[in-house]
Amino acid sequence: MSILAASLMTLAAPPVCDIRAHGAVSDDGAHDTAAIQAAVDACAGTGGTVRIPAGEWSTGTVRLGSDMVLELAEGAVLALHPDIALFPEVEIAPDADIRPARAALIADGVSGLRIIGKGRIEGNGEAFWDKDFYASGLARPTLPRPGPAIELANCRDTHVEGITLTNMPAYALRFHRCDGVSARGVTIRNDPRSPNTDGIQIRDTSNAVISRVDIRTGDDAIVLKSGDRVVDNILVEDSYLESDDAALKFGTGSRVGVTNSVFRNLTITNSRYGIALFMIDGGTHRHNLFEDIAITTGGRHPRQFPIFIDIDRRTADRTFGRIVDTTFRRIAITTSGASLIAGNPAAPIEGLVLEEVVSDVRGAVDVTRRSAKPRGNVQIAAQAGSTDYSTRPAHLVLAHVRGLETQEVTFSEAATTDRRQAIIGIDVTAKEAGDGPA
Repeated sequence: MSILAASLMTLAAPPVCDIRAHGAVSDDGAHDTAAIQAAVDACAGTGGTVRIPAGEWSTGTVRLGSDMVLELAEGAVLALHPDIALFPEVEIAPDADIRPARAALIADGVSGLRIIGKGRIEGNGEAFWDKDFYASGLARPTLPRPGPAIELANCRDTHVEGITLTNMPAYALRFHRCDGVSARGVTIRNDPRSPNTDGIQIRDTSNAVISRVDIRTGDDAIVLKSGDRVVDNILVEDSYLESDDAALKFGTGSRVGVTNSVFRNLTITNSRYGIALFMIDGGTHRHNLFEDIAITTGGRHPRQFPIFIDIDRRTADRTFGRIVDTTFRRIAITTSGASLIAGNPAAPIEGLVLEEVVSDVRGAVDVTRRSAKPRGNVQIAAQAGSTDYSTRPAHLVLAHVRGLETQEVTFSEAATTDRRQAIIGIDVTAKEAGDGPA
């Protein structure tokens, strides 16, 4: 080969692998799984782009590779085929809490992957649930269903940008045991009653950025879970979150914890919980900052918590975990509910800062008549040593806190028959001069 020919090969553009060239046919009712997989196999490792053009395409599970781009063009709809057999169970990262995935798009152990575009992934959620699910009274479907739609496990330098996911049958996007990943400009739309439809789940992952996302869903919008690794250095910013449950949540999986993470410039609306930090598995949430966040609670649940923090334990044989050095700064709350920040006598919250936290309480509900505190999962029961301060009549209940700092924590209250105190403190000590970080 001549030097010139070798140079031209070096300069050649990465390939573009259009799924139509591998046999995909749009809008024909058949699934295109094999054609999409063939296009992926042709492009993986080359830096090339698998292009899904405008039109409706149907798929089962497709495995993505390293050093490639999957592009959903504007007008492209990649729909999950309603045949559950096209989504076989796939064992992924070793984690006792994770069931085998039935993902539509799965990448395990890859690097240099990008999923981009202005197209949409359609989950066809109701096709996988029990018949007439919404009218059935079931808490969750009993039938197998695909989920998450996108499973990224053990990945490095992997990024999702611009796409839209709608009507998911279960989770939309999960980062699992990843490092150096991001989701930017992603839109997720699910019915607020849809079951287990978490928007973005960040599990056992470090160095992740979630930015400019717009998530409206039936379960947690963004949830961070720690199984056997710390969740560390996560940035969530400039986003809109709406959930029938928690807009932003730590847990309930919390064996190691969430550390050194920042959540800023967020708008949270119409959610049961604005920010919820559960610690029930003996880990430690440490050095986390929440700032410039507007929270408006709402939805179908009568009891709402703009901020909910609780230290408890899942089972009696587990130790209580820790929540250390947590800061809330410039938080604007509109709610009929109340905030609860509670450690445990055996494990108080350590180093809590509340700075410019402003609550506008409208149509306050009578918290004294409500049921026991939520525990993050209906299957988790109270254990020996558990506490419950959720029915104390205050806009903010603080319990078992060491090293509290407050500045400009204020409440305004519209006319209501439920007269609450502004703050109730139980076993709370302020930070003293000279105290350093815990």
